[in-house]
Amino acid sequence: MSGSNNPDEVGALWEKTSPRGTYMTGTVNGTPVVLFKNDRKAPGSKQPDWRVLKAKPKDRTAPDDSIDF
Repeated sequence: MSGSNNPDEVGALWEKTSPRGTYMTGTVNGTPVVLFKNDRKAPGSKQPDWRVLKAKPKDRTAPDDSIDF
């Protein structure tokens, strides 16, 4: 990973907060990821504490409302 002095480092995550809760974003082995806390985990269960998903790029384009005649 660029800028890291640790050869064992495979990525980095940043904790963020939204109205829906805490999550993390970052990269793992160059893949953009997003992590969501499993708030529905039952105590003592084998469910994960966090879910790791590939991040989807934000759609930064506005819909085109113009009409061509």
